Amino acid sequence: MNSSTTFRWLILIIPLAWVVIRLLPADPTRSSDLRGVIQQAEEHKSHEEADQFLRNESLFTAHYQSHYATSGQAYQHYRLAYTYGFDLAQNPDNQKMDWKRMEPLARRNWNDGVLGLWNQHQEAVWYGWEQGIKNHGG
Repeated sequence: MNSSTTFRWLILIIPLAWVVIRLLPADPTRSSDLRGVIQQAEEHKSHEEADQFLRNESLFTAHYQSHYATSGQAYQHYRLAYTYGFDLAQNPDNQKMDWKRMEPLARRNWNDGVLGLWNQHQEAVWYGWEQGIKNHGG
């Protein structure tokens, strides 16, 4: 092989090698960086949802005053139910349902041992869900 043929091969191989090298991941930690970005986006979303709940909290305290103030339980006790309902409304699939279809699903995931008896909190859950739906333009 003479020098001009070798030179021609190098002219073909060098750009091809450069393209292959550019296509390979330069840093194997980039996938973990992507996971970090996704996690930050999810945290931002959950903070945004919490902010939306806080912006509506005066509605929940007013509902508490008119429905539960004489129950012997503080607002903080019912706040969990309002939050649960509001959070249910954040799911786009749940936003397509009316409360008659949503209520059995909400009840199924309610933990009586931790959150209290469903029949004592279901109206607060419903009200939280309703306000969450309104928050999404429903």
